[in-house]
Amino acid sequence: MPRIGFVLALTSGMMWAIDGVVLGVVLGMTPFVGGPALSAPLTVAGLHDLAAGVWMLVFDGATGRLSEVRRLFVTRHGVVIWLAALCGGLIAMSGYLYGIRFAGAAYALAISATFPAVGAALAAVFLRERITRRGWLGVFVTIAGAVIVTYAPPEGSPEHFYLGIGLAFLATFGWGVEGVLAIHAMEVIDAAVAGTIRMITSVVVYFVLVIPLVGGYGMAWQALTSPSLAVLALGAAAGAGAYLAYYAANHLVGAGRAMPLNATYALWGILLGVVFAGLTPTWQLVAGAVVTIAGAVLVVSGAPREVSAPLAEHGPG
Repeated sequence: MPRIGFVLALTSGMMWAIDGVVLGVVLGMTPFVGGPALSAPLTVAGLHDLAAGVWMLVFDGATGRLSEVRRLFVTRHGVVIWLAALCGGLIAMSGYLYGIRFAGAAYALAISATFPAVGAALAAVFLRERITRRGWLGVFVTIAGAVIVTYAPPEGSPEHFYLGIGLAFLATFGWGVEGVLAIHAMEVIDAAVAGTIRMITSVVVYFVLVIPLVGGYGMAWQALTSPSLAVLALGAAAGAGAYLAYYAANHLVGAGRAMPLNATYALWGILLGVVFAGLTPTWQLVAGAVVTIAGAVLVVSGAPREVSAPLAEHGPG
């Protein structure tokens, strides 16, 4: 089981990098490229989670999980997933999309990849996951990687580069909290079902509260009839796969081990950016990403070697 969890965590990182690069492309397409700086990223985030939610429901239908989604949605542990969705969707995903908009996909990926530091600390406090001195060293090395990435903006960087970096750090906090909450809920909820509940909750929050508040309905409607929809749906498919794999990995091996392996998306994001988005990486970006991943490896090596019985009994399906 742990080996499967490690593979899933690495897979989720690769798929999340694909999603991030695709979202960077989407933000440069009509109707988002010329849209208001406030509403465009939030509208993309809502549409992304809507498309990812549809992919997840298709998966649940194909695997016989839809009845479980309905049954568990309003239970106590389902409500915990609601809270995870607010942290990982409204807070983290919004900050992440703003980070991509203002700083670029590669930099947003590299900064948000420090979220294992938050997740490991919270898991140690609230889930009583034991982190050794080596693990805590990894937390600080991960933070050092973020400092390297951001200590000086790259040549020709966007005007609001540091605003984007700050908002990407907001994603770090949101995803760290989400992972811990999700693990608590998955003591009794299947990982795929938990991921679907998370995505449905995020969609409701975006389309009922957030997008109307920022006047994004018109932009969302334009996107539904533009070529950007197909590109966004492709990214959302990778995002849905990333979430399914990530929740399952957290469930099988714990937050302290799954989060750092997922954070390898920073390196995947740079590679994909070079190949598909014409990114010219600076030594600072590459070095910071490598240091971040090195810190993640230290966190993994300093994480608990066993998960509790309730977690081990409930696999991804």
